[in-house]
Amino acid sequence: MIGFILRHPMAVFLSVLLHIILVTLLAIEWAEPDTSMKVSSIKSENPKPSTTSEIRQIEPLKTFAVDASLVQEKLEKIRVQEEARKLESQLLEAKTQKERERLKELQKRQKIEQEKAEKARKQAVQQRAETEAERRKTELERQKTEEAKRLAQLERSKADAEKAKAKEAKKAAEKAEKERLKSIEKSKQAEKTRLLEEKKKLALEKENVAKAKENEALKQAQEKAKAAAALQSQLDEEASAQRKAQKRKQLVSLRESYISAISAKVRDNWRTPARISSKAVCDLQIIQTPKGNVTSVKILNCNEFATKQFKVAAEKAVYRSEPLPKPPVKELFEREITFKFKP
Repeated sequence: MIGFILRHPMAVFLSVLLHIILVTLLAIEWAEPDTSMKVSSIKSENPKPSTTSEIRQIEPLKTFAVDASLVQEKLEKIRVQEEARKLESQLLEAKTQKERERLKELQKRQKIEQEKAEKARKQAVQQRAETEAERRKTELERQKTEEAKRLAQLERSKADAEKAKAKEAKKAAEKAEKERLKSIEKSKQAEKTRLLEEKKKLALEKENVAKAKENEALKQAQEKAKAAAALQSQLDEEASAQRKAQKRKQLVSLRESYISAISAKVRDNWRTPARISSKAVCDLQIIQTPKGNVTSVKILNCNEFATKQFKVAAEKAVYRSEPLPKPPVKELFEREITFKFKP
């Protein structure tokens, strides 16, 4: 009710104003007889001349002539307007209620869709977090095999059901056809010709339906094969990426071991009579042949503790280390190698 008043303040104001006018008119009409009675009663009881004060007390009791038909017409008009406003209010309330229900249903569907999406997302995250690459490959292969078995079983069950259904349909069709042919035999030749044409048309429709089913089955089989090929391709790519990553990791580890071996051999061949600081450090750049022979040595990036004697001794230690250690695999051979050297 309060909502209706807030939505239609002018209508409520006019309604209240009309009610006030109606009550005033009725009050005037009802007050008219009472005034007459009071005046006559006063006259009968007091035959003596009235004083000025008594006349002043009677003066407010004036009567007004009210047209009953006019009042009735106004009342009828007010009633019609009130009923119209009431009907409008009911229609508006019904429309509002319907809109609330629609919004409530929409919110409910949105909430369900959001819950489904959130649930699917959580399941996907959990599955990716719990499985490893190799295990995922094995699991996918197993799922693929089981899915193929399930699909094959489903296809067999579907085929059996289709066969049984077709058999029953065929029996029913044959029975109906026999009954129809029995009744047709009693009719004229023209009716027989018409029924024969209908039979041909029905056969053609069945053939079209069968072709459509066959095309749909072929399309589904192609889609399944395509999905399986895509899955296998994804698995192969993941396996290849894993192998490459493992190989890179192994090569990095082997290269570090290879560089450490060269550095260790150079350190073993370190010889110098001079007093060298233990804090001296230089980068040694070595150019070598595939057999480990040193073609050149450069001293780079030395710190403040590396003296000239240290640099000369480091260069000689490299040449004394010929041939340098060979890499564990051919891929790790580098003609130019740089490493930090300290005594």
